[in-house]
Amino acid sequence: MGFTTPCFIRKNTPELRKKLEELGYVKNSPIWTDNCSIIWAYQYPVKGFDTPNYVIANSFDIPFDKHSLLCGEFIDCGTNEELFLAIAALRDDTDENQWFTDGKDWAYRLRPSYCAPCVTIYKTLAFDHIPEDFKMENYHKATVEELIEHFKEKEE
Repeated sequence: MGFTTPCFIRKNTPELRKKLEELGYVKNSPIWTDNCSIIWAYQYPVKGFDTPNYVIANSFDIPFDKHSLLCGEFIDCGTNEELFLAIAALRDDTDENQWFTDGKDWAYRLRPSYCAPCVTIYKTLAFDHIPEDFKMENYHKATVEELIEHFKEKEE
């Protein structure tokens, strides 16, 4: 399917929108909304409507009314950009741009085009390179709950 977790952030910058587009999202709101304060990132779970979109708005009820399949499903990321991008990146069809954890340490799967093949695919928070004892099989893709807990200290 693709992106799995709809989320929103109470912040809107051109840099943040660019990062969403790099993940694969498409802007689905008119240019006059560019100064609005909330970005919603989602992918409908219905064939034919499943393009990953982001919408910019100033309201919580305009983009998704009570009849929407996604009503009540969005994760509120506050103003935390790292949390928002980590949750917006969650996918079921690739490990790229995903966070992994063993419950203690964290690793991020980079897009292969950004690094040497099979050498530095994973970047850990503690190291600029992969330590010799690093074993990816001990890690799992971080859940929404783990991401929230991990990034909560980074709230603005």
